[in-house]
Amino acid sequence: MKEALIEGCINYLKFGYDFDGIDFPEMDEEVLRKILEGDESADDVVSSFISAHGLDVKYDASFDEIGRYPGSRCLVNYFNIKDRAELKKIEIFLSSVRISDLFLNPLDMGFTFDYLKALHNRIFGDIYPSAGMIRNKDESKRSEYCKSIYLDKMSSDIFDKLRNMKFLKGLDDIDEFINELAYFMGEMEALHPFMDGNGRTTRYFFTDLARKAGYDIIWSATDPDRYLEGNIAAIDGDYQPLIDVLEEAVIPLVTE
Repeated sequence: MKEALIEGCINYLKFGYDFDGIDFPEMDEEVLRKILEGDESADDVVSSFISAHGLDVKYDASFDEIGRYPGSRCLVNYFNIKDRAELKKIEIFLSSVRISDLFLNPLDMGFTFDYLKALHNRIFGDIYPSAGMIRNKDESKRSEYCKSIYLDKMSSDIFDKLRNMKFLKGLDDIDEFINELAYFMGEMEALHPFMDGNGRTTRYFFTDLARKAGYDIIWSATDPDRYLEGNIAAIDGDYQPLIDVLEEAVIPLVTE
């Protein structure tokens, strides 16, 4: 059972690296496996990494903690890093350490907005002072996300619907489950409640939700580009591309 958890988590993490266009180094995999096997603590790994990479600098708190540095795409961070490529490599490793720990020691909370915020805080709290905080600025990439002034209302609507759907439990028809899962994934993508880290936070959220509902999402069977395109299409109400991706990745959970 533990071996299945380890391999499932490693495949999950590899997808995250692929999604961000970063190779998954053997050294990273070895360290993350040690956490999953109980041979290293996540706290010790994070502390050692920060010290070894000279990141234990005094945090410059003079900037807006929920914003970006002027003239930079980098969120204000505890390491005062203003180079996006450098920050991304650090972020993905430290977030993967915390996700590994979450697989071993999940948060004991229901599937609420508070749970989503707690996950974001756990995953990114080593890097960003804004971890777990809802954005107060409007954001867009290839699509325009929910305006910040409507985040409370839209999040309330989404989580009310999810609760009314009993968190997708009891959907024995896998096609029905996938259709509903794609809908809520699309809604969460449109919500985009955090300044950054929405993808990794919501992927964990929905992986956990699926398992509690009796299904596994096999992320290693998912193409990151198709998944991204599916999420973008879902924002505009076209769920079929995302459904097509999930049909290849969602399977009934096998319990021993």
